[in-house]
Amino acid sequence: MPRALFWKDFIRLVNSEICMKTLVALPERCTGCQRCVLACSYAHAQSFSPSKSRIWVVRAKRRIDYPIFCNQCGLCVGACPAGALSRDAKTGAVVVDEEKCVGCGFCVRACPWGLIVLDSETGKAIKCDLCGGDPACVKECPEAALLFVDLNEAASAKRSLLVRLLGE
Repeated sequence: MPRALFWKDFIRLVNSEICMKTLVALPERCTGCQRCVLACSYAHAQSFSPSKSRIWVVRAKRRIDYPIFCNQCGLCVGACPAGALSRDAKTGAVVVDEEKCVGCGFCVRACPWGLIVLDSETGKAIKCDLCGGDPACVKECPEAALLFVDLNEAASAKRSLLVRLLGE
């Protein structure tokens, strides 16, 4: 069985500048329209079905809509006994090999944010794969609440969001 791409391999990828972009959400721009959810489900399942999406929009108490998606941390990779999860060498995204996935749900249990789920029809794991480096959700967002940006820009946006949240 081929081994999964782990942290030392990921560090080598990052240092080679192959996968230097990540998704970022700007909740102050999100209107809750769900276009990202529908674009994602269509890109992956060719249907407009929120249950097939790899991105969700949740509403916070302060009536702020917040797009949530996998941050590609890789905790699920080590949890998979079938070796169905690995890191894509081009994008750095953790991807699911549907042929290897046995639907055991260990990856779902391992994700602390609930951002990997089992498809209700196939029983296989589904999660954000960054659409191969061209996220459909970003292209479809009319308010630019989702960005696919370089890592430093993403870190800056996350720090700004933290300051705004702590200041309220």
